[in-house]
Amino acid sequence: MTRHIDDLLHRHGWVTTSTLAKALGVSRQAAHRQLAAEVAAGNLQPVGLARARRYLPVVPRFGFDTAGLSEESVLAHVRGARGAALGSLSNPEDRLFAYVLTELVNNAIDHAYARRVSVSLDIQSTSVALDVVDDGIGAFASVQAGRGLASPLEAAAEITKGKVTTMPERHSGEGVFFTSKAVDHFAMSANGVELVIDNFIDDLTIRAAPNHPGTSVRLRFSRPLVRSLQAVFAAWTDEFEFTRTRTVVKLFGLGRDFVSRSEARRVLQGLESFREIIVDFQGVAGIGQGFADEVFRVWALQHPAIRLVPTNMVDEVRFFVERAERAR
Repeated sequence: MTRHIDDLLHRHGWVTTSTLAKALGVSRQAAHRQLAAEVAAGNLQPVGLARARRYLPVVPRFGFDTAGLSEESVLAHVRGARGAALGSLSNPEDRLFAYVLTELVNNAIDHAYARRVSVSLDIQSTSVALDVVDDGIGAFASVQAGRGLASPLEAAAEITKGKVTTMPERHSGEGVFFTSKAVDHFAMSANGVELVIDNFIDDLTIRAAPNHPGTSVRLRFSRPLVRSLQAVFAAWTDEFEFTRTRTVVKLFGLGRDFVSRSEARRVLQGLESFREIIVDFQGVAGIGQGFADEVFRVWALQHPAIRLVPTNMVDEVRFFVERAERAR
């Protein structure tokens, strides 16, 4: 399939004549001809009639009962069923596929309280797309309860920091973080919230989503790889220890300026185990003196071994950050 169709399928799960025409800048008739060719090739299946018609990928989905299930057995089953397609992957691509599949399935088994988990894998010449869906309590509700957070929205923001787990005796909480950094596009939907991480443009979003049961994770990476799994680990670790993270300030404010000390404490919650924290102000128009003082003076003095690295600051933000740093 073409890159534009592949992108639309990954973004929405389906493609229509009008969305493809807009993406390609062509007429609906030309887009329809291209979609018809993909149907004839066995890559897409049409659903619905006339203008309500959507085209869905023809990708096999494998379902598993979680009782007694291991992520290794799921990987072995998928390898056996999709051996020919997987054989086209390079060694780095195959290692990345195996890593993200086992991490996501392990989360569904150990954290979701799910009875079933299903996996679909779409391998194209220019990309690999993987979906993992379970029928459990939802990833964000699980983190919300385990961390005592106010909402699934806060839980989604916590997950972006890394080292977030509801079972610290068995898990480091690093798997989803590194998975989201290793692929080009990552989307986790649960509990009426969707976390989307786009590593092509180095951005992430938390937004409302349909409140379906369980957790759905959709991810995609390009072929050949833009980044190797080893390079991702190297970017966030020192001598194999996960020491560096990025907290994205804008997620917690939902477009507002940051004015309170309580918001500052929430931004830095759970980050005490890192040695370097990138505080990303991308999209933040301004902050208050109290927010800056709590982060860059009070918290920094309480954690002198941790390096705070503010980035993407407009002048209004930089003024308060540098003022707090001088006061420290």
